[in-house]
Amino acid sequence: MLVTTSASLNHDLPITMGCRRSPRSAVLTCVESIARARLSPSLSNRTTPIPHVAEQLESLRQRIAARNESDTPAEYLQRLAITQTGDAFNLDFYGDCFDESYDDLLNTLALPVVAASVRSLILRGPDEGANGTRNWDIEPLLATDATFPQLETFSVQLSRPADHNRSIIGSVYEEDGILARLLAKSPRILELTVPSAPSAAFFDVGQRPIRFLSVDAGYDTQDFISNLAKSSCFPSLQSLEWGEYHETYMDDYVTHCTPKEHYQELFRSNAFGPVTRFVWRNPICNEDEIAELKSVKPSLQLLVVRYSDEYA
Repeated sequence: MLVTTSASLNHDLPITMGCRRSPRSAVLTCVESIARARLSPSLSNRTTPIPHVAEQLESLRQRIAARNESDTPAEYLQRLAITQTGDAFNLDFYGDCFDESYDDLLNTLALPVVAASVRSLILRGPDEGANGTRNWDIEPLLATDATFPQLETFSVQLSRPADHNRSIIGSVYEEDGILARLLAKSPRILELTVPSAPSAAFFDVGQRPIRFLSVDAGYDTQDFISNLAKSSCFPSLQSLEWGEYHETYMDDYVTHCTPKEHYQELFRSNAFGPVTRFVWRNPICNEDEIAELKSVKPSLQLLVVRYSDEYA
């Protein structure tokens, strides 16, 4: 089925605040939850018990909340939602990626005992940036020897049509292979959403059980589609989302986009075999070219999403 729509996909996930009462009752609720926690036999050999990790994360949550000013508009309030499931923690951060709270978050998660307990990490924030770019620099997260053996979901907010700033992964403009480093530390990753295309090294890490992969090109496609077509590292991939290079203000922007030949290579590849759903954001291919690709894999659910972010 081929569906074309001009509406944008909603990549925002609802915030599920683990403590949405007054600051005092929120702290009491979290402390009570920690007090009720019991270690299962499989966790009895941990050097640091799960309650200690919960305390570190709760302290982090309070520090982030305390940095908000009393007159901060609701849409700019920094916050961290923490949901514990068994021996792991699901984290949803909302804040400015240039702010102290973001650095605090990454530095805390880079502690080996904390990193080992993270099941999901979602990074989101307001439309704030510098020179039209919102840099989600995850270098501090990977700067230590810590690994993420339980991490199943890693999601960084993608650019939205009305945003003034392009979301990317990187300290400046380049991705610099950092997503390959994240993948190497995350053997159980199932869902990955990132606003920058990874380098070729991403496909050399080895097999990962990824089922859902959503990638925007950011400022460089890095031949993502062709590299994926040649890969054999994601045998369980079922849903693929790809956002084409979309710096339409540049006169030659089309030359930076993915060539049609790379899509032909992908649709005929073994890597694309298990994929049942493909969301294609802002392709430069016309309807006839898309239909030709669709004929290669008739059973594929293909959703084409187009939008314009130019100023009138």
